[in-house]
Amino acid sequence: MTSVRSRAVTGVVVIVVVLLVASTVGQPLLLSYVRTGSMAPTLETGDGFVAVPTTVAGAPEEGDVIIYRAQELNGGGLTTHRVVDVTERGYVTQGDANPFTDQSAGEPPVRRSQVVAVALEVGGGPLVVPALGTVVTGVRDGTAALLERVGLSVPGGSGGLWVGAAATGLVLLAFGGSAAGRERVRARGRNEEGDRTPTLSVRSIALLAAVAVVVAATASMLLPLGPVQYDVVSAESDLAGAGVIPAGESERTTYRVPGGRLFPIRYYADPASDGIAVENASGVVPPGSSANVSVTLTAPPELGNYRRSLDVHRYPVVLPTGVLDSLYRFHPLAPVVVVDLLVAIPFLLFASLVPPKRTPTGSPGATSGGRGRESGRR
Repeated sequence: MTSVRSRAVTGVVVIVVVLLVASTVGQPLLLSYVRTGSMAPTLETGDGFVAVPTTVAGAPEEGDVIIYRAQELNGGGLTTHRVVDVTERGYVTQGDANPFTDQSAGEPPVRRSQVVAVALEVGGGPLVVPALGTVVTGVRDGTAALLERVGLSVPGGSGGLWVGAAATGLVLLAFGGSAAGRERVRARGRNEEGDRTPTLSVRSIALLAAVAVVVAATASMLLPLGPVQYDVVSAESDLAGAGVIPAGESERTTYRVPGGRLFPIRYYADPASDGIAVENASGVVPPGSSANVSVTLTAPPELGNYRRSLDVHRYPVVLPTGVLDSLYRFHPLAPVVVVDLLVAIPFLLFASLVPPKRTPTGSPGATSGGRGRESGRR
């Protein structure tokens, strides 16, 4: 039973840390949650759910609950709504509790490149984790309030770094401290047979947090990657509809690169098929902003349907851009490895500074000097 509790504590720590990082970087990392009631009763305010990246889930279909990067709705940003129709121009979306579609409210049809993830469905509906987001939001907001009371709040986009780091630290201290306390109590109360109940040490939790943060950082860099798909119709004349281009001619569109919340983002956009060209193929996006990449699609002389692809890579600028450029030219995964090492170092240093858990006197494998001398005199 205690082993089950220990595994449950481990799971809670990992989930909370991952969601704290996800809410800070503005990117769902396999788990997400809703902040409003627009999806009620399917998803109530604060409910969590499993978010499958589109690279795994594939193209959304009518009826799917998706997470997409809105352009106009609520000032832009991530929105969780249901696909109610699929058109040539894009997806029509709507919250289950809303009487109107997002497009009626001014949001353009959602292109596939805007869709970040699809909610995992089990039994005909999203797999819901009740109140998961409420817990994470409470930890984050409570930490922000605590920082503000002690005068450590930082205005602007960098404030999230303090809040995220402090919230993660409080979670580690809370779980680590309670685990260490339980271990001391159990050490005093062990029976003569030396029965030991497994618990989590502070060092173990720090290492678990390092794994969770590395997984979160890796996902934040890999999940938004391309290829971004464009469907092109080579037609006899210029007809209405997105991607319908007269045979042999070109059409220009834009791809919106979202920025991060903490750090500037270095992006690279490379053609991944014939018939596509890119301007401003690389650049830096400031925190809380976005950049538009100019994409030119060319229709072949032969009539028919074609697909064009664009590879997009995004990395937080935690290294000089020249270093990121060199790593990216070596291999697109090279910056991911180096960034993961950088974010893991603080947790690994913390774990190395925590002293190892001592084996209490009287437990299996420990020698009691007093008893040894007494038995020797006998």
